[in-house]
Amino acid sequence: MAILLPRHGIKTFTAPVNIGTGLIDANIVRTNDNLTGAAYNAHDSDTSIHVQSGTQAERPASATEGSVWVSTDTRIAYIYTGGAWVQISGWFQNYHGAFHDNNDQTAGAANTGTLITFSTSDITNGVTLVDSSKITVANAGTYNAQFSVQLANADSQDQDVWVWFKKNGTNVADSGGRVTVVSKHGSIDGHIIAIWNIFITLAANDYLQLYWETTNTNCRIEHIAAANDHPAAPSAIFTINRV
Repeated sequence: MAILLPRHGIKTFTAPVNIGTGLIDANIVRTNDNLTGAAYNAHDSDTSIHVQSGTQAERPASATEGSVWVSTDTRIAYIYTGGAWVQISGWFQNYHGAFHDNNDQTAGAANTGTLITFSTSDITNGVTLVDSSKITVANAGTYNAQFSVQLANADSQDQDVWVWFKKNGTNVADSGGRVTVVSKHGSIDGHIIAIWNIFITLAANDYLQLYWETTNTNCRIEHIAAANDHPAAPSAIFTINRV
């Protein structure tokens, strides 16, 4: 009689009846079953085994250096460094968020930093939009933050626009960029889309914001409505994911 078990599974079954030569005696089957169960119990309690799993509460206070614990309830993996459990970023939880805005945004004055805002949260998993501008992470880690800004220029001259990131209200070093928005031609405003990304390490509850600055207030961040065969173009998009 063959009994199929799932991988790493222990199954209780009714002992077969010994009715003749070649059949397994019930006592032998019970003994094998008990030995296998004892072996699995020993495996689960052996701290020298480097990869173990269980709930977060079941994780031992300490282990052999290099041991890995996978929390089955939080889906987060940890490695023991010899003195503490350290989360292995990004193994099981890819925290992310996507946000956009469908409003025109203008600068109150030329050459002055102006906050970029967002009106819609598209996707959120461990990242939230706070106060219409603060892209806030609930979990520490290294994140890839990306944006796109649809720029328009109603002036008769080309104009420059700067865009940059702030972290917790402070400029992120080397995160800025400048683009030139071409002048209005005929009745059509000049357009360009600014887009780039940065990798940045964030602590739990840190937040990112986008700022922009223009050389002329005739430049704006523009939402373009859907028309003909094309969908609408949001004025600003922000996406972020932990890597």
